[in-house]
Amino acid sequence: MTPETATLIRDGLALDADQRAVVANALLESLHDADDTSDVDAAWRAEATRRLAEARVGVVVPVDADEHYARLRASLTE
Repeated sequence: MTPETATLIRDGLALDADQRAVVANALLESLHDADDTSDVDAAWRAEATRRLAEARVGVVVPVDADEHYARLRASLTE
């Protein structure tokens, strides 16, 4: 490990958790070739857009997470 790398790691570890997450995400994304992820990113964007549109027109009704988990627990105990 070079001294510069050690300094970057030390400085990175001094950041708060949110800042470290941003840096870690940026570094991980830099390891992936943009061409490899563009199709996946486009597919997820299209899926998110579709789900949002369904929620806006009322095709899908949002459920509170606590309510969902309560229903799930109830169904598993039946």
